[in-house]
Amino acid sequence: MVTAVLRELAGPYPLLPFIQEPWFLREPLGRHLTTAWEQTSRRVAHEGTAEELHATRDDYEIVLLGYLKILSGYLTLMSRFGGEPQGEIVSHISLCLEQLQKHYDALFPRWQTLDDLQMMLRERTPHPAELLRAVINNSQPPQNWQDSGGTRTPTD
Repeated sequence: MVTAVLRELAGPYPLLPFIQEPWFLREPLGRHLTTAWEQTSRRVAHEGTAEELHATRDDYEIVLLGYLKILSGYLTLMSRFGGEPQGEIVSHISLCLEQLQKHYDALFPRWQTLDDLQMMLRERTPHPAELLRAVINNSQPPQNWQDSGGTRTPTD
């Protein structure tokens, strides 16, 4: 069963890109899946709904492993039987395979439990000190400091 979070991560039907358009085997597939992970994990971290994402862990792992196997199989076939005109497609599939393997390797060896996922989400979320520095670096000095020509007065 495809849950709402798995649909967010992999689309309404995990193999739909292959059914609709075989060109999706190229780089857009890797970009699509990694972008979906970035957006979903950012949303989950913001909303505090890690349990919802963790519930899809095994299904999401199967989706990624399936894509890795399909891409690897296509790459093997294209390399063996595709001939020279297919060289660009082979390089796109190789890039996509590499991108998805990095994505998989960054997630699943570390993500076994809900606590693991929560720790990974915290690592991706800026710490309060970093947020404060960002606000300070992007804010304007107080108006009374600007009016004094940039020099601080004892009342500042």
